Amino acid sequence: MNAQLPATPFYPFNLDGPLCPMLNDAEVLASFYADDCFRHSIKQFCKRTVWPAKPAVSYSVDPAKLKELLLSLLNSPVGRAALQRQSQTGRCPYLDNAIWQWLTTVNPALSRRLSDCCDDIKGRLFMRPAAWITLLAKIQSEQPDPATVTQLAYLTLAFAMLQADDRSTLGEAFLAAFPDYKAKLLGN
Repeated sequence: MNAQLPATPFYPFNLDGPLCPMLNDAEVLASFYADDCFRHSIKQFCKRTVWPAKPAVSYSVDPAKLKELLLSLLNSPVGRAALQRQSQTGRCPYLDNAIWQWLTTVNPALSRRLSDCCDDIKGRLFMRPAAWITLLAKIQSEQPDPATVTQLAYLTLAFAMLQADDRSTLGEAFLAAFPDYKAKLLGN
């Protein structure tokens, strides 16, 4: 096990921290919310919700402003908590769900493989850690292209957001299979 993982200052491995380096990018965050329905709901959420250090918002939110708001919102533990509460009502997807939906569009084959490693509980997919470890070993042996590994890294982060009790196990398994991503996930 990677002893440094629990000590990282970054979300999702530290609930009170800023986003990990891999997610701390406005373009990346906007790509997860690019679906028209998601973009509309997150834009409305950002316009109506207050969090510490929120950038000023006018009536019209253009794509550049939305990216700025997303970066601020998701770097704020208070903002993330508000979004999490809103997502539980089904009005606006939380980042973990946005990442999953993004993956089903950009790599449907990988999302199917990942789905096979999950338990469906009340319409939500939860990763089985042992199945995750097995899948990562198999994918590693296939020598995947960099885009696939990056997609797996985003999914590692999404499941770490969703499964608080398993976040270290999921992160450590990913880093054991793909150690080159340590700085992107943990900042060190």
